[in-house]
Amino acid sequence: MSTIGIAAETRRIDALLLRALYSGPKTYWELMRAGQAQTHQVLNSLQSLLESKLVAYNGNRFVLTETGRQQAETLRLERVAEQRCEACSGRGIVLRPPFDRILADFQKIVAMRPKATPDFDQGYVTPETTVLRLALMAQQGDLVGRDLLLLGDDDLTGIAAALSGLPRRICILDVDERIVSFIHDVARDRGWDHVHAEVYDARDGLPSHLRGQFDVFFTDPVETVNGLLLFLSRCTEGLREPGSAGYFGLSYLEASWRKWRQIQRGILDMGFAITDMLGAFQDYLLEDIVARGYPVARMAPVPVKEPDIPFYVSTVYRLELVEKPQPLFSGRVELGKDLYYDEEACVTLQE
Repeated sequence: MSTIGIAAETRRIDALLLRALYSGPKTYWELMRAGQAQTHQVLNSLQSLLESKLVAYNGNRFVLTETGRQQAETLRLERVAEQRCEACSGRGIVLRPPFDRILADFQKIVAMRPKATPDFDQGYVTPETTVLRLALMAQQGDLVGRDLLLLGDDDLTGIAAALSGLPRRICILDVDERIVSFIHDVARDRGWDHVHAEVYDARDGLPSHLRGQFDVFFTDPVETVNGLLLFLSRCTEGLREPGSAGYFGLSYLEASWRKWRQIQRGILDMGFAITDMLGAFQDYLLEDIVARGYPVARMAPVPVKEPDIPFYVSTVYRLELVEKPQPLFSGRVELGKDLYYDEEACVTLQE
């Protein structure tokens, strides 16, 4: 990114943080969400605002100083109220039948799910987010009567899909044996013979019996460039033909716009069109961020407490295959820790 580009992006982040604080004190985690940029960039802006005395920290929350308030007003930030729809939180999707009815049942199931582990970069989305995914897919014509492939499903999207009764077939692949075993148990107890789950490491080639068998995929992959494109490649191998669709999540806290561009190029090269991008669609429930010493907590300019809101959010992409699928990876791929970690990984715990 050019120096001019960096300066322009910094001004944008500064303005977003000042605007957020103009409406009242905010916690560190609220500002991380409000910054709408990669973690290091938000931290740099926050540190700069503190050093220039535009922002102060009262031991619990960040507040605007009088100088900061004057700066916000000079920039006319006080004229811009929150623009997101309160009913849908800006997603454009709310839970209506049948999805509003399955949420309570789904919440009971996820309460028994194995605890998230950093071994596989797990971090569960809220149960409502999981069901909202399905509402979105149904709205786009990608759920009813479809054969659905899920790669990495610690969020149990496959179980929520089964509760809806809408897909024809559901196949779940996950590297975590605990998650696969849990899905097996739920499917057996519910009598779901159309739900299949198996242990699978995305570094291995997609099993031959799954290639070209699905209409739609959903994955919430790791956010390194090679890792994410690897996940999408495996999912692409599973699709039948042009007209098939795919969904995945991508954050900005762990992925700069430069990384987004690299990923988008890869998506186009695989034969997809990007049809939709819904920002801040997925809310994550990340636990023990401070206690475990995640970088995003360690690098804070002040001592912080555990997150009080779902600060980590991601954009949902919808893709549609318009050409013969061209996965970027095939066969066994040798990726070690760099599958999960890169220099932008701040909400990923490196064990």
